[in-house]
Amino acid sequence: MSGLKRRLRGGLSVQKVGALRLDEAVVAMQFLQGSRLAAITAAGGVWLAEGTTTNSRQIGEHSHGGLTLAVQPGGSLVASGGQDGRVQLWRAADGCLAATVETGTCWVERLAWRPDGSRWAATAGRRVGVWTAAGEPVGMSDEHASTVADLAWQPDGARIVTAAYGGVAYLSAAADGPTDHIALKGSSLVLGWQPQGRYLACGNQDATVLFVLVETGDTLQMWGFPAKVLALSWSEDGRWLATAAGSAVILWDASGPGPKGRTPTVLEGHFGPVTTVAWQPQGRVLASGGTDGQVCLFTPTLERPRTSRVADAPPEIQAQDSIAVEAEVTALAWTTGGGMLAVGDRSGTLSIYRVA
Repeated sequence: MSGLKRRLRGGLSVQKVGALRLDEAVVAMQFLQGSRLAAITAAGGVWLAEGTTTNSRQIGEHSHGGLTLAVQPGGSLVASGGQDGRVQLWRAADGCLAATVETGTCWVERLAWRPDGSRWAATAGRRVGVWTAAGEPVGMSDEHASTVADLAWQPDGARIVTAAYGGVAYLSAAADGPTDHIALKGSSLVLGWQPQGRYLACGNQDATVLFVLVETGDTLQMWGFPAKVLALSWSEDGRWLATAAGSAVILWDASGPGPKGRTPTVLEGHFGPVTTVAWQPQGRVLASGGTDGQVCLFTPTLERPRTSRVADAPPEIQAQDSIAVEAEVTALAWTTGGGMLAVGDRSGTLSIYRVA
């Protein structure tokens, strides 16, 4: 019920302030400035909404379905991609279409803005292309060994990193290259840059997470996940990496000497596989969503780096509380200040909560 306010165990206060019904499952979403929100659905609908009201409108669509969405740093443009092979650029101020870009492939699964907002990169099958903010082409990479599963800009904007079969590749800011390659057996699936740029994390098909120490190129591979790793999220201070595989969230401590030799922290609370994780900006709350239709809220107090001995068992922390939604959680998004959380689910419901 909108307006219902609860105080959770551990001092969190959660209030539902809005619920929007979209045309199908929410695939991706991101807040613009303030509480305004952009979202894309599996049906291909591109939506703009106000986070504290039930006002929303569909501003456009991708034929055959939607796959990805990203907001330009600064919030002036929204880029969306789908199964029509197009990237559409929308003006955030009025929702009008600014440009349509043909990528030359049948679908666009991932796209990301350069941190300065001057360019964006998108997957084009086995290739990655780069375009200006206005949609003018900059460059296109050579073919990868397989379809590119994910891409991410280095925090300083100097390079793009991609995940595909055979490992991780680095491309220049114009998609030339690769300038470097980290070979892995099997497929790399999801990427996450530590905000400070010291580490790159990669979730893999073989149920491992790879840490890359960027300065030296050294790698550290973490084994033992119950399933392939499909979701990553770094805390804003760069200390904690949250990873999701199976029904638990695993935290890795990257402070000081890094995660090597440290026992990870296990966060429990879901009754099915975790689908997405998101750290609160400027805060210490970690949200996770799962197939069980729950959003678990964790506030782990982890002041000291944990060192591992053979006999140590990973510590376990229960969720402070959980929010029940209509169906499997498919997307999470925090406002820039971290005061509001949006939850998208497979039923097409988008719920907004104020978290304090």
